[in-house]
This record gives sequence, C-alpha cells and structure tokens, in this order.
Amino acid sequence: MRTARIKGLTFADVEQAKSARHLIVTCEELVDSAELRDDPDQNQIPFFCVDAVVHVPHGAYPTACYRHYDYAPTYLNQYREWAGNEEQYKEYLNKFIYGVEGHEELLSLVGKEQVDIIKADPRTGYAVGLQRG
Repeated sequence: MRTARIKGLTFADVEQAKSARHLIVTCEELVDSAELRDDPDQNQIPFFCVDAVVHVPHGAYPTACYRHYDYAPTYLNQYREWAGNEEQYKEYLNKFIYGVEGHEELLSLVGKEQVDIIKADPRTGYAVGLQRG
C-alpha cells in the first residue's frame, strides 16, 4: 500500500502532495498496512495519489520531522549567512549540494553529533534543550 500519514503540523504538504502530477513520498518509517488501517482518518495522502514510497531517514534535514527530529538551527543559521554573500553561497552549493552523492553523505558531512543534537524527545516530539537562537 502507498498510503501516507503525516504526524504533526502539515502546513501545505497534503495539498501540495495531492495536487502533484507524480508523487514520490519520502518517509522516516515504513509501516505495515495494518497500522495505517487502524486509524484510517489519520491517513492524509491516499494510495491513488502516490507513485512511489522511499524510506529516507532524516530526509527532512535540516528542517524537522515531528517525533523524529527537530530542525537544525546551527545549519540553518549558517545557511542564512552563506546565502547572504554570493561567493559564500557558491561555496555552500559546491560543498553541501553538488559535492555530495546523496542525503546520507550530506548527513555525514554535517556530522553525527549535529544530527544527534536535534533528536526528538519521545514525550514532546521536539528536541529538548535545543539552542534555537
């Protein structure tokens, strides 16, 4: 089954997904179809809208995935600085976009410590003690 469920705030994700001509869902977890059938009203993206599903752990990084990890303020603040200067932005693109083979390599480049800092607390769904400033 290719049905998808988004936990947490969805913003415009569901509407954008449903309006796509082709949709590839990347997800933190692949679950058994029975789990999705338990609470069918929680499934926002029906199977007929989805062309493929790909398991991509930390796929939303440097943004957040509720109950898995928070956004990465260090990376995003650094990005803001890079984006403010054309030469620095070119360096950013060469290092973090064109210079990596895939998302796993980006996460390696960022470092396990930085990824671990944003791990979500199971009780709240967000990272605890994260320096957001």
